[in-house]
Amino acid sequence: MLNDEEILLKTAQLLENFDISEQKPEKLLRELDESEYEIVKDVLEDLSPDELAFNKLFAGKMRLIINFPTMNNSTELGKFGEFFKKQDFDVDWEKGLVSAAREIGPSAEDLVNQLMGGPAGQPKMKKIQMKVGKFFAKVAELSSKRDILYQKVYDHMDKMNYIGAHGKIDVPWKVSGKMVKAALDEKEHEDYNRINTQISLYIPNPGVAGPAGYALTNLVTKMAKYWQTNAGYIKKEINKLDDDTYSIILTRSPIDVMRMSDFDEITSCHSPPSRGSTQGNYYKCAVAEAHGHGAVAYVVKTEEILEATGAKDLQEAEDDLQTGEVFYDGERAYDSGVLEPVSRGRLRQVRYYDTDSPKRYDEGTEVAMPEKRVYGANIPGFMDRVTAWARENQQEVIESMPKEDGKVDLSRFMIFGGSYEDTPNPAGRRALMSKLLGISHFDDFVGSMKQNADTENTLDANALSGLAGRWEQEVEAAQDEWNQRYAIVRVEGDVEDDGDGGLYIAARAVARIPISKDDFVKTPNSYPTAMHAFDYITDIFGDIFLVDNAFINYEGDNLIFGCDLNLEHPEIGESALMYDPDSFNEFCSVLDANIDDKHDAFTAYIAEFLKREGWLQGAAYLQLAIEIDDGDLSSYEWDVRTDGEDPTESYESTASVSHDFDPEELGVNPQVLADILNSTDWRVMIRQELLKPAKDELGISYNVDLNGTSADISGSEHVGYLVQYNMEFVVNQDTPDAVIELFRELVTGDMDDEDRLRNIFNWAMKQTLNARLPASQQQNLDERLVKTWKGFLGRI
Repeated sequence: MLNDEEILLKTAQLLENFDISEQKPEKLLRELDESEYEIVKDVLEDLSPDELAFNKLFAGKMRLIINFPTMNNSTELGKFGEFFKKQDFDVDWEKGLVSAAREIGPSAEDLVNQLMGGPAGQPKMKKIQMKVGKFFAKVAELSSKRDILYQKVYDHMDKMNYIGAHGKIDVPWKVSGKMVKAALDEKEHEDYNRINTQISLYIPNPGVAGPAGYALTNLVTKMAKYWQTNAGYIKKEINKLDDDTYSIILTRSPIDVMRMSDFDEITSCHSPPSRGSTQGNYYKCAVAEAHGHGAVAYVVKTEEILEATGAKDLQEAEDDLQTGEVFYDGERAYDSGVLEPVSRGRLRQVRYYDTDSPKRYDEGTEVAMPEKRVYGANIPGFMDRVTAWARENQQEVIESMPKEDGKVDLSRFMIFGGSYEDTPNPAGRRALMSKLLGISHFDDFVGSMKQNADTENTLDANALSGLAGRWEQEVEAAQDEWNQRYAIVRVEGDVEDDGDGGLYIAARAVARIPISKDDFVKTPNSYPTAMHAFDYITDIFGDIFLVDNAFINYEGDNLIFGCDLNLEHPEIGESALMYDPDSFNEFCSVLDANIDDKHDAFTAYIAEFLKREGWLQGAAYLQLAIEIDDGDLSSYEWDVRTDGEDPTESYESTASVSHDFDPEELGVNPQVLADILNSTDWRVMIRQELLKPAKDELGISYNVDLNGTSADISGSEHVGYLVQYNMEFVVNQDTPDAVIELFRELVTGDMDDEDRLRNIFNWAMKQTLNARLPASQQQNLDERLVKTWKGFLGRI
């Protein structure tokens, strides 16, 4: 049997023969051709099972099969689907839509009408239909606002030194209605009730929405992130997965480890240069891992495993999969296995030692530490299942880990195999170990885990693919690093032969600006909207974009406004060509500082353009602000103002009006009159009366929000009193377009008339005062009188 040095030498000789092929990147799915496979097979088959990683953990076996339940309620996917069922929602997973019909009681308007002698309000049905992402965002927004109000209650009760039956008032379930009323002012109390009503529409069964003691804001934020990360997989699989659809094959077979990215749907930076890979700069890591330093977990359909082995169950199938190659390779179809995995993750080999300076690093206690990154289909819970298996089957190893002051001492740990780490550096290793042990990676460790890359370092890096290969590795590494750091920029670099024995790097950079689909009132086509959008930016920043290459893509919940950058612009560079990897890295750094750091400004200008053109929500408000600012919106009786900002920056606009009441004429004490005008009943009533003509004109049922009201007493007993009532309506960027039009109609339509406004105020006050009299003294405002008033007001 070959010793380690002979194995490494033989593998290095193999690698020296690798060339750069002309295959296109999308075809880089096969790591080994026939001749390469035969050499590697001879080398790796010389390794006996006890020379490979995790011999004890695998009980001497080469491969193990463990179950992978994906749809029971203990999995993330199961909990996610169950949440909507418990809240009585129907979900169209393909469209990403949630819908429901809820019964709601009489509205505030109905109650006011009933108090005024009208018919009793009847329950109504409210339909809910929205995107899944928008649903979570809406609930999170409402819950966050309610959290602020709860905090005011907590602070109020704490200031009073109040201790309830269950201790300090610090969580919602301890808060009573009396506490809310005592702690919040009138408007906050209204907001609290309104928010609770809205939340109850979305979360009608809060008791089963989450685990015991859950916080709603945290729950929906976590679910929103889960949906954002896994939406594609959830839409595709949630309606057809069942508990035993998939199983996990854990393998330490060198061929399986070396082929960790050798499948149609599983590629990574471990692909070999012999396949012309643009991402194969870490292929030597796969070689090192295959030399007895790691294992791989593959997700495979259970049905395929049983069919391939002819076994009646997975235990029998596991026994049948111990020898030979079991996974399919299209390059060697006649000589490979038949199983095709859909996902894979790594188990890293770690050892810990009894001393700080062990004499031999190949001794010590071995630990299988799962990575968390998944390649291929991102099936939720995959690596969690592997981690749970590793923890359950390494209890004795875990209990014996070296400790200092009760904390795991990572300075006595070392990770082996390839140098590439999906969760890199000491902090990443600590995070993986904390997940394996189920303990805090902040509080329960001391020291740092070291890395031993001796096996990989023995492989000559120059043998991988020569100068071109090294350049490809460096460019790929820089490209990956910067693309992870960028907010909107995506950069690509290709190493090319200059035809004269030299190399150069051709670069391309694209800005990709996401705008939520939910923000659009209508969706544009790429041409010409994308070009015009980036033209709007170049008018401000200069020709930093090649606007003829602008495009719009639909991705998930966003529209992506993309455009190639002009790499010859002086703020970016002199050319799209570089002559060494360092120049490419510097180019990426310039993009970061001069382009990507301006992503907020670019996004704002794109949104501003789309609003000006009427594509986005808020377009109606922007037009209103422009008209107010330019003086094109004229109102005689209303004081209409913006917040003073440039229309493109304006957030809020208001319209105020006032009316003087004569207490003596009304026969009411001035202070009593002021109290009436400051009441909620009056505020609700007068808002409805002022808005009704505009709502009738536009045929809508929305309302415009009040920004504030006041009642001011002036005069004296000798000269008489006046009570001036002031009220202000408000709209902003977030106000629906229909409400903006209602606001416009209010201040320019029928209500922009002095006599009409005076009559509305006086008529409303007459109704209010009459309703306050004892029943025996109330005037009989019969249908004839009401019609007379309405006729006087010009309402019929």
